[in-house]
Amino acid sequence: MTGRLVLVPGVGGGPWLWHHQLKHLSDLVRTEVVVLDAQDTRAEMADHVLDRVTGTFSLAGHSLGGWVAQEVAARAPDRVEKLFLCDTWTRSAPGTVAYLEDYRSHLERDRDGALEAHFGLLLAPGRYADRKFCRRLRSWQRRMPVAGYVRQLGALARDYATVDLLPHIEADTLVVRGRHDRVVHPDEAPLLASSLRHGSLALIEDAGHCTPIEQPQALTAVMRLWLTRGPA
Repeated sequence: MTGRLVLVPGVGGGPWLWHHQLKHLSDLVRTEVVVLDAQDTRAEMADHVLDRVTGTFSLAGHSLGGWVAQEVAARAPDRVEKLFLCDTWTRSAPGTVAYLEDYRSHLERDRDGALEAHFGLLLAPGRYADRKFCRRLRSWQRRMPVAGYVRQLGALARDYATVDLLPHIEADTLVVRGRHDRVVHPDEAPLLASSLRHGSLALIEDAGHCTPIEQPQALTAVMRLWLTRGPA
């Protein structure tokens, strides 16, 4: 086992989001999850990752985690070897910031109501028939205190776009998109991959915005392939 892989969850996420990857990539790399729920800006979140991890490492980020991972890779190109950007973006779509601010305000008033209102966007349409899976996901979402959600959504609303970071990213990067992601516009993943010096794109079928838990085996497989292949 060589190398290190740091995995960063998205909004409201915890180690549960990366459970399959933690278990099934541990023979290949040392794995660690870094949750970013105590910082107020993307810069502070990137600082936390860089301070937490020494030396070189590979980095995977989902949604907000991918947003932060872009800054980490741009600021420390000599330290990030492989980069995985899952269900994330580079541009700010019309209405995005207003939605994030409304979502944050709703969470402060009524956490369960806000999470439920957003829940219908998270998964591939066919996955909602799996009631056991949906109950489990709802339970996981409620593990994060409201304050963590508020900080994460506030950071996103203040500094959503990452376009200026892309020219500074040198890592061998795989951009992953769930085919049925309804949170992030479908044009973002191809644009992100094509804008990076060493970027490639993978589409995961039968997944929405929660690819790491909707199709964990498929994501782990492409990550394993990427981690073991030679330099870009």
